[in-house]
Amino acid sequence: MFGRWIAITTLMLASMMQSARAQPLTVDPETIVPLPPGFDMEVPASDVAPEIARFQGAWIGTWQDDRHILVVERVRADGHADLVFARSDSAFNGMNREWWRDQATVVDGVLTMTGFRIFRYAFDGPDRLYMTATLKNGIVTSGALVRTDPARLAEGERPVDWPWPGERLRIPHLTVRTPDGARPITLEGTFYPPSGQGPAPLAIFTHGSDIGRNQLRSWSFSTEAHWLRDNGFAVLALMRRGRGSSEGINGEETFGRAHDGSLIDVSSGVAEAVEDLESAIAFGRTLPGVKPGRVLLAGQSRGGFLAMHYAGLKPGEVMGVVNFCGGWYPYGPVTTPYYANAGRGAGDKVKQLWLYTDNDRLYKEELIRDYQQAFAAAGGTVRFELLHGVPGDGHLLRLYPERWRAIADQFLNSLDR
Repeated sequence: MFGRWIAITTLMLASMMQSARAQPLTVDPETIVPLPPGFDMEVPASDVAPEIARFQGAWIGTWQDDRHILVVERVRADGHADLVFARSDSAFNGMNREWWRDQATVVDGVLTMTGFRIFRYAFDGPDRLYMTATLKNGIVTSGALVRTDPARLAEGERPVDWPWPGERLRIPHLTVRTPDGARPITLEGTFYPPSGQGPAPLAIFTHGSDIGRNQLRSWSFSTEAHWLRDNGFAVLALMRRGRGSSEGINGEETFGRAHDGSLIDVSSGVAEAVEDLESAIAFGRTLPGVKPGRVLLAGQSRGGFLAMHYAGLKPGEVMGVVNFCGGWYPYGPVTTPYYANAGRGAGDKVKQLWLYTDNDRLYKEELIRDYQQAFAAAGGTVRFELLHGVPGDGHLLRLYPERWRAIADQFLNSLDR
């Protein structure tokens, strides 16, 4: 009997130890979204209009591509709403996880919360919200949320995969395969189908460079994607090799240097980026709702440089370029020839819009003008805009759409589609 008790006890201890091992002792802090101990949910009264009442409930998704929860506890007939706002940590944006209770108003189908930040939520489907946030410094960011069960949230339940502003896709690479050769590596993409009737031309938006773990951050480019959709495009946001959840190794930082450490060559990294963009273009053309033909290329920083460079290599494939503060590396002797080559290759066959600022912390005005002059001297045509008065670091121009959208809308309307 004693031996049997020992055996049962041993099995119980082993089971407990295995269970303990199954529980993680640490978690990624950016997965934690704090909430109050409970919610004070109230069913909308009968006199609350449907366009107001539909906001009541719990919503979960992203803001600035970080985790975000909105719980609208009650709405009233006059459009006033009581809510809980919560978000995760964000090392990239330098923000701590937090929650607070606040009030908002619903006017003309938009729920708006004001304060040191202005949040606007509008329906983008029966149970989906598109949100835009305007920060005190004028930066505009966005995200998307879907309806969820407030009771489960209150119990601590969270999704494994949080809702994302667009449709996440895997893009098969055209030239690079896994180490065993079994299949192509895949790149991460976010697809925004066209909003209108019938097929639409494809626009591809891609990112700049980052350092360290920030390279593992995925970007949805939701604000830019919605701007392009509003102008009649289907949009594919691309994360290049080794970035976000894309497979492969980021080789864009492979610089050739002389013995004294001076930069002499960036061709290897540029060539890799071209291969990635080429793979995205080929895949994007197969997506539903995409019109055959030339594509629009757009990007931030290194992504803007890549759009310009690719148009010089293959002008017959590109209808236009929108370059936000483009550059590969802020060293003119090595990088300026790329602009000359791109101007020579694209000529007047590809319309281009370059958006720069006079307070870019990476690319000084003198270097930017050297780039534009080299491009034009080689035969390239471009609408070049050097914008003034952008707050903070002008390299973040894309986050201030009120500074560039009117110019960019005009440019898109001029394209031959």
